[in-house]
Amino acid sequence: MEWTIIAAGFFMAWSIGANDSAKAVGIAVGSEILNFKRAVFLIGVFSLLGAFLGSSNVAHTVGSNIVPDFDISYIPFALLASALAVTFASLRGLPISTTQSIIGAIVGIGIYQGANVNWDVVLKITMAWVVSPIVAAILSILVFAIYGRIINYISKIYEIEVLYRWMIILSSAYASFNLGANELSNVVGLLKYSTSIEDNTLKMILVLALFFGALTFSYDVLMTIGRNLTQLDPLTGFSAQFGSALAVTSANIIGLPVSSGQAIIGGIIGLGLLKGQKISKRLTLNIVKGWILAPLVSCLLTLLFIKIFSVLLMPF
Repeated sequence: MEWTIIAAGFFMAWSIGANDSAKAVGIAVGSEILNFKRAVFLIGVFSLLGAFLGSSNVAHTVGSNIVPDFDISYIPFALLASALAVTFASLRGLPISTTQSIIGAIVGIGIYQGANVNWDVVLKITMAWVVSPIVAAILSILVFAIYGRIINYISKIYEIEVLYRWMIILSSAYASFNLGANELSNVVGLLKYSTSIEDNTLKMILVLALFFGALTFSYDVLMTIGRNLTQLDPLTGFSAQFGSALAVTSANIIGLPVSSGQAIIGGIIGLGLLKGQKISKRLTLNIVKGWILAPLVSCLLTLLFIKIFSVLLMPF
């Protein structure tokens, strides 16, 4: 059973790399400041640091606060359901919320067991999902205003270009750190309470899976974030990236598993509206639909997988 749980966790971490990595480096790749391979390398390094140095509050919330007494034998089904939902979205190039998928799957376990789902915690997390894009948009606008003033004092074009380049790279590194500290912590939170593998070894396995997901399957979602939603100049891209990362970090500190994808989309749209740029309404609508469907689909798939497995094991 333990290795079944680890295999499902590996698949989930791979799907996080395939989808959520776009939220960390999509702007850098879309603006051609980093090429794809260098962006993936940056993700690998800083998500590793995030997994080891980031707050453990998110892992604790996911692992024990939502459904305190769930049966660990159901964890593979929850991870499989979440990973399939995220992989399907990645095939369509949509930045779905892996956090929402995992939370929906955990609630599915609680419903199937008839366990005491902590709906107060679920409500707080749901409210954080609604608020985080708004907070990210506000923070992104503030960052844009502050750094816009700083850049106005620089007269040499070369110096501005170098500054833009490093601003984007550093904000992508920060967002990649959050990828390990927030999104990957959702998986760590499920596995650390249900396996005997040492915590650091578990994190290394999951970061490796995330890295392979980013390397093999993330390009289409990268383009959605970096180019297809709206046109981003370097300052706008940096501001959206940095502002959304600040919003996710704030949630990490208080232990709320929010979506970095929702945050970066909120930052991009907020700045796009501020600057009067054209935003793809159709793509935005599809992304929002994905946010709504992600926890519901994961919850239903988890219930379906557990039910099928239970029927297969029934004595004839």
